[in-house]
Amino acid sequence: MAIPVVLLDLICQVARKQGGGIACSAGYPDLLVSADHLAALLGAEQARHIAVREDSDRILAWHGVRGALDRVFDAAGVFQALGYKLDVVDIVQARGDEIVIDLNRPLPPDFKRRYDIVLDTGTCEHCFHIGQAAINLASIVGPNGIIIQALPLNVYNHGFYNVNPTWFFDFYPANGFEIEYFKAVSDIVSNPKFFDVPIHDRFKDVPANSVMIVIAQRKRMMELKVPVQFKYAANPTLEG
Repeated sequence: MAIPVVLLDLICQVARKQGGGIACSAGYPDLLVSADHLAALLGAEQARHIAVREDSDRILAWHGVRGALDRVFDAAGVFQALGYKLDVVDIVQARGDEIVIDLNRPLPPDFKRRYDIVLDTGTCEHCFHIGQAAINLASIVGPNGIIIQALPLNVYNHGFYNVNPTWFFDFYPANGFEIEYFKAVSDIVSNPKFFDVPIHDRFKDVPANSVMIVIAQRKRMMELKVPVQFKYAANPTLEG
C-alpha cells in the first residue's frame, strides 16, 4: 500500500481536522513523497525530523518508482508529527512492526480497538473476501472517526478486484457513515488528474489506471451489515 503526495495532502487535512488520536492503516503506508513535498505538507521544521527508512531502496523498487524518488520517509513519524499514534495491520510483517491479522477473516475477538482515522489506500482489493475486509476496517472506526480509502477503478490485475462507485455509496451510508469526499484520479503517483464519475449511473471512457478516493465519517455506531446494491434497493420488483 502506498501514499503518494495527493493522498498525503488529504490525510494531513483530515488528521488536523480530527485533532489527533490514534490511527490504523491496512498495510504499511509507504510514503511516495519527496522531501520538498513533505516539507510543504508538514512544515520545514517538522519535516526535518522525520526519519528516512533504511529499507527505502527496496520499497521504491517494489512500487516501481526508484529513480523518481530517492528515499522513503517513515510513516509512523509523519503521523506522530500530525498528533497520531499509528498502528498497522497486515497478513505479514512486511515492514517489521505490523499487527498480524488476516482481513479476509472476521477480526479476532480480542481486537476491540477503535481508531480516530483508518486508512485503506490500496489493501481491500488484494483481499479475496473483500466484503469481509471492508466490514473489518469499518468496524474499527470509532465514534465520529474517519476512514480514508483509495481503491482501484480500472487498474487491471493490480489486485483481485476493481471497485465501482456504488460499492462505497451503498456500503457506508447503510452502516452509519456519511461520505464527505469522493473523487476519481488517474495516474495517482506520477501525474495525478482528478475527475468525477457518477455514483450509481453507468459510465465509460474514464482514463486508464484510475482509482477512487473516499473519505467517510462514522456518524452512528451500529452493527455493520451487508448492503443491498442501490439499483435493487430502488427497484426491488425488477420492473423497467
